[in-house]
Amino acid sequence: MVHREVWANLLAYNLIRATIAAALHKRQPRQISFTSACQYVLASWMLTSGGVIVDMRQHCRQLLKQVANCEVANRPGRLEPRVIKRRRHGYPLRQKTRNVLRTELRKHST
Repeated sequence: MVHREVWANLLAYNLIRATIAAALHKRQPRQISFTSACQYVLASWMLTSGGVIVDMRQHCRQLLKQVANCEVANRPGRLEPRVIKRRRHGYPLRQKTRNVLRTELRKHST
């Protein structure tokens, strides 16, 4: 079941990236916001499952137009370091092996 779920997620990702982004609107897949595309597709599925949609082709065209308008902003020269901004807890990060820390705890507790 896990394999099926992974494959389903990969399929959905590729479907949204490749199909929606460029087919009708001559956009590169990287120019479209993946998160916005997912939100539009999920909202569309909810409308479709509720029986609200009358003309499916018109609905699909409208969905593609909406998704094509969700462009990712061009941010040249953006460089972000990969660091942790905040720690959720006041505990320091573990930088020694678990066994070493256990022996140190045992020494301090006696």
